[in-house]
Amino acid sequence: MTNPTVPNPIGAGAPFAWEDLGKYKAEGRFLDGYPDDQRTFFAPRDNVHGLLVALLGTAQHSIVVNMFGYDDDELNKIIHAKLADEKVYVQMSLDRSQASGVHEKQILAQWQNDAFGNSIAIGTSSVHNAISHLKIVIIDGVFTVKGSTNWSLSGEQEQDNELTLSRNAVIAAETRAILDLNHDFMLKQMVGTKLDITKLLASKAPAAMPPAPPAPASAATAPGAPGP
Repeated sequence: MTNPTVPNPIGAGAPFAWEDLGKYKAEGRFLDGYPDDQRTFFAPRDNVHGLLVALLGTAQHSIVVNMFGYDDDELNKIIHAKLADEKVYVQMSLDRSQASGVHEKQILAQWQNDAFGNSIAIGTSSVHNAISHLKIVIIDGVFTVKGSTNWSLSGEQEQDNELTLSRNAVIAAETRAILDLNHDFMLKQMVGTKLDITKLLASKAPAAMPPAPPAPASAATAPGAPGP
């Protein structure tokens, strides 16, 4: 199976192509007999950071993240660009203990949680408020990254970590269901905090319909759009 080359306008600057992923391996290639839909990398031996930069930059439709350690400025810059792109849905679930003591409200404001197509949550596991220790990202419902690698330069370039990339849509679908459940739990956790979520709540008026999400910026300039 051959994947088409995907443009990568952000980050690495080079197109992302499945057949070229060997360049991120220390040996420059994978062992013969690798599964067609899976590639594994090891930090600090392989260029795990470069792989993540290239992969995130290719996202055209969606990025769904459940991440324990989030401290990579370059990856965060790409995420910010995707958050600002109304054509890309971004869902992030981050562990509360790894939020560096920054208040959730400040983080949500920085990441444009109330913008069209964005959903950010900070919380814990659904059992005994344990840590949310996953290190997973799903790109466009196809590419799934799993393993022990936190999004930090130490995790990607210094510590002994493993990262496996899959392009199996069934794996992505199964994983997405778990990440959505985690995200839903974290959102409900946040309701119980002092975070001001009034803008995100449905109307309590009798027979009122839930409010529609904010219209994307492009709607104002679309043909036939009502005037101000």
